[in-house]
Amino acid sequence: MDCENRKNQQEKSQKMRLRLIEATLSCLQTFGFHGASLSRILDRAGASRGAWRHHYATKNDLVAAASEYLLSTALEKAKTVAETLVEGQRPGGELDIGELLEIIWDQFYQGRYRDVWVEFNVACRTDDELRERLTPVIRSFFEELDSIWATHLSPFSRTGLTAETVMNLSLYLLRGMSFQSLSMDNADHYKAMRKAWAGMLAELLGRKSGVE
Repeated sequence: MDCENRKNQQEKSQKMRLRLIEATLSCLQTFGFHGASLSRILDRAGASRGAWRHHYATKNDLVAAASEYLLSTALEKAKTVAETLVEGQRPGGELDIGELLEIIWDQFYQGRYRDVWVEFNVACRTDDELRERLTPVIRSFFEELDSIWATHLSPFSRTGLTAETVMNLSLYLLRGMSFQSLSMDNADHYKAMRKAWAGMLAELLGRKSGVE
C-alpha cells in the first residue's frame, strides 16, 4: 500500500511539474520574459504558491526547468527529422538539403519554439543568474544535436566538412532569419534566402538542393 501511495504521489508531482512548465512556456510566449510574472504562471497553471514552492525555489529554477523541457522536446523532433530524411534518401543515398532546411524552419523557427527561445536569449543578456543556470542546459543541447547530425546525416561529410559543421552553420543562419522575422515578416524573401543557401551547400557538397 505504501508503495502504491508513493507511486501515486510521484505521478501527481510529475503532473504538477509539467503543468507549471507548460504554463511557463505559454506565458513566456504570450507576455515575454519580464511579463511572465510568477502570478501569471501560477494562474495559468491553476496552481498555488505552496504547490509551486514544493517543486521550485525561484522563478529562475522554473524557467531553467522549462528551458530543459523545451530543448529536450526539440531534440526528439530533431532525431525524428534526421531519421525520416535518412530513410527517405533519394536513389544513390542522396539527401535533399533544401527539404531538410524547410523542415527545420517549420519545426523549430516558427511559433512557440522560436518565440520562447528568443525570450530565453534576451533575458540572459542582462540576467547573470539565469544565464548561469541556462548555459549548461543549452551547451548540452548543442552537444546532443551535434551527435544527432553526426549519426544520421553522415552523408553530408564532403570536402572536409562534417555534418555537424554544415548543420550548425545552417542553424545559425535560420536562427538569425527567424529573429529578423519578428520585426520584418516577409515569408517569400526568407524562403528565397533559404533556397539560395541550400543551393550553395548543394554545389559545395555535390548534393541536391531541392527547394522549389
